[in-house]
Amino acid sequence: MDQKYAEFVGVDSVHAAVILEDSEASYLADTPEYFAPVAEIVGDTETESKTTYYDNIPANNYVSEGVTTLNMTVSGVPAQVAAKYLGKYYDSATGRVYDVGEPNPPDVAVSFRFNKGRDGYRYYQYLKGTFSGGSEEASSKKGDGIEEKTYQMTFTAVATTHKWTIDGETKPLKRIFADTVDAAFDPTGWFGQVQTPDTADAPEALALSSSSPVDEATGVDVGSNIVLTFNNKILSQSITLFTEAFAPVAATLTKDTTGKIITINPESNLAAATGYILIMTEVKDIHGQTLENQVVEFTTA
Repeated sequence: MDQKYAEFVGVDSVHAAVILEDSEASYLADTPEYFAPVAEIVGDTETESKTTYYDNIPANNYVSEGVTTLNMTVSGVPAQVAAKYLGKYYDSATGRVYDVGEPNPPDVAVSFRFNKGRDGYRYYQYLKGTFSGGSEEASSKKGDGIEEKTYQMTFTAVATTHKWTIDGETKPLKRIFADTVDAAFDPTGWFGQVQTPDTADAPEALALSSSSPVDEATGVDVGSNIVLTFNNKILSQSITLFTEAFAPVAATLTKDTTGKIITINPESNLAAATGYILIMTEVKDIHGQTLENQVVEFTTA
């Protein structure tokens, strides 16, 4: 049988990522993390079909789609991870989860893959939804062996608020999936970032495109802001301004709407005729790429 028609024979690699922004302007998610070893995923999509009749015959059929529910059976979920995705409070100081009975789960993106036939896969990305459930069950050990109990989680997927151009129309997205048997599909890096239409092509390597002032600039105005421009949208960063004596300078960091331009605004004017050092570490883009540490030095007028 042609492998493109192969049955599903396994499932693995469940990953989850908290959605940081889903708006008309932008869709941004954290870097996916491994969720738990999975035994089974059963998906069910709510659909409704209505037929209209004219001249005593069925004339039109209208189909609408609701949420998609993924019922997951996993070996177990660490308490800290369960708290994060079920909207419970985890106290890192004591290692305890405090469940007040009022869940507030974050919006999450979920990805995984099904084994398809002998050596193929179908990759899935659900772009938005929430976890619920987390049913726990255990039974007493018996002399004739141990009866293992698994952990049940439910993920309810919905469409995003953000819209992309799909087949010439601007629409939200619920999921993306693809088969490895399709020569056009490259699964490389699927779990390294949340997949969207924007991630279909390999991203450029993260780089600092420009800085103002430039490195080793002199005569910089004491009232100037420092502006950094990157080639990719930035997810997280650690950026600190120091005097030449390595005393930290209080400043506010802001990003523009593209997420590529970061402005460092000192809380007060810089000192005249003084050297400053801007140090960038742990700069990560939305594709999960990390920039090597960067330094910009300049001297004020």
